Amino acid sequence: MPDSKIDPRAWQALAVVTLGTVFIGFSATATNIAINDIEAGLGATSTQVGWGIAGYFIGTAALLPLGGRLADRLGRRRVFLAGVLVFGLSSLIAGLAPNVWILDLARVAQAAGGAALLPASLSLVLPMFPADRRSGVVGLWASAGPISAGIAPSAAAALIAALEWRSIYWIIAPVAALMWLVGRSTLVEVEVAAPTNRLDVVGAATGTIAVAGVVAAIMQGRVWGYTAPATLAVLAAAIVSGLVFARSTLRHPEPLLNLHLLTSRGVWVTNIGNFAVSIASMSSWLVWPTFLSGVYGYSTLGVGLGITIAPICASTSTIVFSRLSDRFGQIPFIRLGTFLQIIAMTWQFTKLGTEVDYWSDFAPGLLLYGTGWGMSSPLQNSLALASIDERYFGELNGIFNTVRYTAGAIGTAVVFALLTVDTGPESLSHYDATLMFFAISAAVAFVVSWVPLNDRSAG
Repeated sequence: MPDSKIDPRAWQALAVVTLGTVFIGFSATATNIAINDIEAGLGATSTQVGWGIAGYFIGTAALLPLGGRLADRLGRRRVFLAGVLVFGLSSLIAGLAPNVWILDLARVAQAAGGAALLPASLSLVLPMFPADRRSGVVGLWASAGPISAGIAPSAAAALIAALEWRSIYWIIAPVAALMWLVGRSTLVEVEVAAPTNRLDVVGAATGTIAVAGVVAAIMQGRVWGYTAPATLAVLAAAIVSGLVFARSTLRHPEPLLNLHLLTSRGVWVTNIGNFAVSIASMSSWLVWPTFLSGVYGYSTLGVGLGITIAPICASTSTIVFSRLSDRFGQIPFIRLGTFLQIIAMTWQFTKLGTEVDYWSDFAPGLLLYGTGWGMSSPLQNSLALASIDERYFGELNGIFNTVRYTAGAIGTAVVFALLTVDTGPESLSHYDATLMFFAISAAVAFVVSWVPLNDRSAG
């Protein structure tokens, strides 16, 4: 029950900002359940729909740091409410989209809204609670993401089965409107320092171009040819943009990302592991639904229920091993978790075929992968934080989440490049290539986890 000593508005505010994290998690995975329905409804190809999925990751990766800086400059309440408004309107547009390109642009706009509301959310609520209750508040807020990921597949499938694919976007709009109204009356502006320098606009622009260019070269390369002049030109533009981004970020007095933190071994090692884990974890949500529908012939509802076991295991594992790491340290669990991810993908690589056997062939991979992810990804973030001074925690979290969503965008591009055939027996070799790619990325994370760190990082 709510504490009588705490203003009821604090709990309302917590509900508002927590719903924001639920939106972001739900939207990241719900579309994957609806891919076939969207393709049929809009007459689109899988690559065209894939751009909306990749665009969501690109937009989030590129705009999260900018959202944090704008919140610090313009006011966290103002930026949070603007993010909620953008997220709700873009979700409505996505649900009304007459073609796939409007849908894809709306998905990028969703990412922009999420990138605005997420950095400001927790900092708005914590001052409303006494210091001795803030750890619990952080726990409630942080758990919303994994829980929404666990609910999203089955919830999205149920909505699609009962209504249509557009309903997974429509449902967000009225809730966002309610959030905006409640947020206006409950959220209290946090005083922000006057800006002393201009925003790193060059860094924001070139960082976005760099990520988008790499994704475009991978996804469109299968259409243009990977040695075609257009593909090579896009890749070259991405590389040049990446170099300009690094130069601008390292020289700017208030960079969007504090790349100087990468001089800490604990930071760069854990972020290599973060990238390797995330490149598979965020794009495997594409492969599992596609396999269940395209090879096993599951209905949309069956697909949603079939993959729910993975996020449930991930959520449970995150809670259990985050607590155990306080006693035994993060590194042993990160190593075991990444090893379980290797086993999970290798299991599915060797077992999956055209014969439908969910519980013995498909489900064990989900169980192992979800459990392994919960043992590794959250603890990688914790391990990175243990290697730096407390005053840099916010900036490091910005790097960690940007790397995570960048990996998701690149992983999504690779999946669409490999899965040129995703239905019928002839698709099995394509799924094998994708699963092996996931196993290799997990192996990279496992190997990196053995790089020696300093005593403070070793936890």
